Amino acid sequence: MGNPISIFLSINNGEKTMQIPILPSEIDPGGFENNHEVFETVNGELRLIGSKKLRRFSLTTFFPDNYYEVDKTGLAGFEGWGGQGNAAKKRIEELRRWNDRRVPIRLQIPYYGINMAVTLDRFEPKVRSGNRDIYYTLEMTEFIFPQLKVSKATGKVKPTVPKFEKYVPPPKEEKKSSSSKNRPGKGYDSVAAKWVRDYVAKHKGSIRITSAGRSKSHPIEAAKIARGKQPGDHSRNSAYDVGGSKRVLDKLAADAKASGLFKQIIWRNRDLFTGRYIGDHDTHVHLAWK
Repeated sequence: MGNPISIFLSINNGEKTMQIPILPSEIDPGGFENNHEVFETVNGELRLIGSKKLRRFSLTTFFPDNYYEVDKTGLAGFEGWGGQGNAAKKRIEELRRWNDRRVPIRLQIPYYGINMAVTLDRFEPKVRSGNRDIYYTLEMTEFIFPQLKVSKATGKVKPTVPKFEKYVPPPKEEKKSSSSKNRPGKGYDSVAAKWVRDYVAKHKGSIRITSAGRSKSHPIEAAKIARGKQPGDHSRNSAYDVGGSKRVLDKLAADAKASGLFKQIIWRNRDLFTGRYIGDHDTHVHLAWK
């Protein structure tokens, strides 16, 4: 009996499909990794269940340029890709065309019930001496399609990204007496808060505010209070968390530090002012002001 496992890649709802001809020696049948958070309290550790991380897949095998009995596509499939002298390089060219289109690819492994959209992250083909088979490693990451929300008022479709805390807008400006005209704004009406919002707006599509004000009953703030500590800057309306492209977040962290507006900046699990390690800050920049 032959191996029942097959692997398929396709693009644009099946517009084009490629079956992996030679199965890799190892296949991930469906593991997972979660983003849990642990806090210390007076009664011991408190663990909060987080959302799951995006799944990653890696295929290490080869595209045959000679026909092999173990080819999952059979002789007809091998000949369909151009046969000897063409089959391997044509598959390489097809993957490159897919990558250039900058759209998600669908990965299917029916035997394990895997059917999901993925992005092509890294593709490394190599030719070994002795034959024209092309060996490669293809790395992919699960792709979650953004949710779409239709505005009833305008009928326009707005993309929304799930699993992030709701953005809390700054308070509406109130009329102030003449004696307070020259006072700097506080909280989300402060110069630092406006600086963050303007920066995010300038890089719209690459970064976004993922967390702003939090009540003291929020699990994270409650955990701090339970272990005898003061609530964080989010509960005092004096902090933003910004997530998105790590390349842009690197620049945000550096520019924020240079601005002199912030008392604390945490990025890549480090306080940029003290150098102290602070965990769970590798996916967002924490910006706090006085």
